[in-house]
Amino acid sequence: MLLSSQNNQYTKRDRLSILLAVTLSSAALFRFVELPTFTWGIRKIFGSPLNISLGGDWLLVLLMMGLVATGTLSLMQGHPLRAAQERLLIFSLITPTLGTLLVSLLLVRATLWPVWLGTLLGGGIVIGVLIHLNYQAFSPEGEGYASARTILNIIDYLIGFTLFSLVFSGQVRTLISGPILLLLTAFLSLDLLSASGASSSKVLLFGGIIALLEGELAWILGYWPISSWSMATILTLGLYLWSGICYQYLLGRLTRKIVWEFATVALLMFILVIIIRP
Repeated sequence: MLLSSQNNQYTKRDRLSILLAVTLSSAALFRFVELPTFTWGIRKIFGSPLNISLGGDWLLVLLMMGLVATGTLSLMQGHPLRAAQERLLIFSLITPTLGTLLVSLLLVRATLWPVWLGTLLGGGIVIGVLIHLNYQAFSPEGEGYASARTILNIIDYLIGFTLFSLVFSGQVRTLISGPILLLLTAFLSLDLLSASGASSSKVLLFGGIIALLEGELAWILGYWPISSWSMATILTLGLYLWSGICYQYLLGRLTRKIVWEFATVALLMFILVIIIRP
């Protein structure tokens, strides 16, 4: 039994090492290879022109996300507690994939060699840690599940805040930023809610509701003259409030006291953001 456990651990380490090596090598290759940019022009959307460009930077982002998602899926399929899993396997891919999205966007923005190299190495560590934590939090019966799941919840909010900040700081049109923010909050809420062990249909329903609420909030924030950091903080607070309440409901523990606790924390943080305005 011990030998079998050690073999599974070695297999996990080997697969994770290969996955990180392939992902980081691909990212390094894109640093030296310049790919053409393709631009699609749409004459008018709601009365104004819109252009969509796809270049080597976005190909790098998509490649890294695809490699990490497929590699994580392969790793999770070989988990020794696969039969005891309580949520869809695809939910375990969300946090590593979004973490890879963040790392790849930072790589694209890094122009200086020392910054790019540090981002590449640090990003590899971050991706490896995220995959490891998802492996540990695969099933409630696994060792270290509670601590791994708690850390992943915190990381979800941090990733969400950072990605929200990048979207708002990009000064892109609401027609583009709105769907992006809606998708990001949908994926984050699905990962947070799926840890409740509720049925996939309920998780998808509540995740979709949270995404719509956050999309409407993002649309309102787009007309408010505050910094991108403030917008991202408010949007993260909204995600915390909605997902926290829905999570407690899915567990069957929702009471008025819990609603007031979440609402009070979110309100105090909102007031603090308005006063400080970072």
